[in-house]
Amino acid sequence: MNSRSCKFLVVILILSLFFAASSQAKGLFAKSEEQAESAEQAEPATTEAEQPAASNARIKFDALEHDFGNIAPESYSDCNFTFTNAGSDILKIDRVHGTCKCTVPDLEKKEYAPGESGQISVQFHAPKYQGPTTQHLTVFSSDSNSPRVQLAIKAYVELKVAVTPDQMTLSLIAPDGGPRLEGREACGISPITLESTDGEKFAVTKAESTGDVVSIAFDPNNVSEKHILNPVVNLENLKKSLNGFIILTLNHPHCKSIRVQYSSLKEFETSPSVIIIRNAVVGEIQKRTIYLTSNYSQPIEIESISSDKGIIKVISQEQTENQYKLVAEIAPPLQEGQLRVFSDTLHIKLKEKEPIDISCRGFYKTDK
Repeated sequence: MNSRSCKFLVVILILSLFFAASSQAKGLFAKSEEQAESAEQAEPATTEAEQPAASNARIKFDALEHDFGNIAPESYSDCNFTFTNAGSDILKIDRVHGTCKCTVPDLEKKEYAPGESGQISVQFHAPKYQGPTTQHLTVFSSDSNSPRVQLAIKAYVELKVAVTPDQMTLSLIAPDGGPRLEGREACGISPITLESTDGEKFAVTKAESTGDVVSIAFDPNNVSEKHILNPVVNLENLKKSLNGFIILTLNHPHCKSIRVQYSSLKEFETSPSVIIIRNAVVGEIQKRTIYLTSNYSQPIEIESISSDKGIIKVISQEQTENQYKLVAEIAPPLQEGQLRVFSDTLHIKLKEKEPIDISCRGFYKTDK
């Protein structure tokens, strides 16, 4: 056999080995694909089998609401919510979540057989101020139809000390020749009367207010069924806190504090208080009418009107006895990049009064 024949046989042998290895690899790959496909087909069945069946436990409460009626402020009251497992599976109570005024002790147990009843005991801490109140409880259980059940507790907090008035409207305008408090203008207001409704005598031990707007002189040694207090208003502080409360602390056995709400109007206000421009288009001017009103029928003297960016310009003014009618033009500026909002602030300077600012926000029209 010559060398050429030997080389030919070697090539044939190598090719034979290559094709054999290739066929075996394809067989293994096909087998691997079949196994993977078989596994994928079997996987949903396994997952479905592992999913738990819906529980047939059913939690049924005798009542979803408890009303205590009239109760004393800051008092503690107890009530029970009775429930029954009306289903055919074991009922499992996961937890009971109460709001800040409700305390729920641990349940005696958390699993109840079909037909078995249980109770959720609640202690309710009443607020300190008079008026209606409602708190909620949420019961989490294995009932697949109602996994969360909300319970309600209602009451009306009734003070044992009556207060008159319980709301006051204060004025920013001091009466002529009115009293002064520490060198600052202040005005007296209607007296506040406190009277016991249960015959218990008491004393006022503390008086305070939001932002030190109202001060009240009292005698902590005066123990009586009735007190008449004379509040005094600090006008400068009232300008900073137009709305708030007067809090009176008492040593009455069933009423520890009284709250009187106060409110006051601004000297001047505008309508609208904020200018909103929608679908703004560059080059298209929009007009807005602004009313500047004196809430105390004072004369209005405007010294100047300006804006930060020149987007808002007042083009006309019309004055009545205690009101100004202003007509303003808003010119949307060129957009800055992709920014779709612009803003400006209008400043109205009044003679010897606090300036009034009106903010303006605009939104460019979007292309659809």
